[in-house]
Amino acid sequence: MTSCTIPASSPATNGDLSSDVRNLEAALTACGLQVEAVKQCQEELRVKTRTATKSPD
Repeated sequence: MTSCTIPASSPATNGDLSSDVRNLEAALTACGLQVEAVKQCQEELRVKTRTATKSPD
């Protein structure tokens, strides 16, 4: 897990701007995947904790 980084941008042409948009989209996708992975791990831990702390009936 690493910090999500957003690439710097200083487009000089429309082509540069298009490239920057693609780079930003890729960075946001990677960041979103990391968030989903953390969310999944937290949910699995929550389920394990809940199961482990249940007392037998």
